[in-house]
Amino acid sequence: MTDTVRNWFDWPQYKLWIEDARQERQNNYNGGAANGYVFRLAETYLLRAEAYLWKGELQKAADDVNKIRERAHCTRMYTAADMNMGTIMDERARELTYEELRHVELVRVSYLFGTTGKTDESGKTYTVSDLSKTSYWYERVEKYNNFYNKGVTTLYGNEFKISPYHIFWPVPQSSIDGNRTGRINQNYGYSGYEKNESPYTTLEEAIAGE
Repeated sequence: MTDTVRNWFDWPQYKLWIEDARQERQNNYNGGAANGYVFRLAETYLLRAEAYLWKGELQKAADDVNKIRERAHCTRMYTAADMNMGTIMDERARELTYEELRHVELVRVSYLFGTTGKTDESGKTYTVSDLSKTSYWYERVEKYNNFYNKGVTTLYGNEFKISPYHIFWPVPQSSIDGNRTGRINQNYGYSGYEKNESPYTTLEEAIAGE
C-alpha cells in the first residue's frame, strides 16, 4: 500500500524508565515495576482551562494553565491574549507526556470543534461528518510531527505516511462479515467503504427494509 500507517510501538508505561534490579532481567528494556499516575491535579486544571476556553472566559483559562506553569517554575506566564486550543494542547503535551493517550485527546477535541463550529488557533473550522477528510488531529500531526509525510523511510525505502482518514481505525472485516442481518459500514478511506449503505433515518424505513 502506498498510503497507510506503517509504524507502531509499545506505549510507554511510566513517565521515566525504571531500572529492573532483578538479575535475570538486566537486559529488559521495558523497565522495572513502578507506580503510575491514574489521575493528576494538573490535568484537572487543564480540563477546566479548556472548559473556560470553550465558554470564552480566556483569563480564567490562562489562570488555570499558569497554576501548572508556576509549579514547574516556568519563567513565562500566559495572558488572556495567549489563550487558544493550541496553547492548552501544547501544555498538555509538556505536562502529560507518556501519561495521556495523545491521539484520543486530539480526536476528542476534533469532535468538539466539529460540533461547536468554533475556529481553531489557525482559524480553521471542522464538521463531524468530514473529520476523516480534515480534522484538528490531522492539522496538529502535519504541523508538529517530524516523522510522517516528511520523507522518512524504512530500510526498504517505504515512506512513513499518514492521511486524514487515519483519525479513525478501520472496522474489522470480521465484524462486518459476522453481522448477517444488516450492513456494518466501513470508515472512510479503508477497503470496503464503497459498499457502505445509508443508515435508516425513520422507523418506517427500517421496517420496510426488513
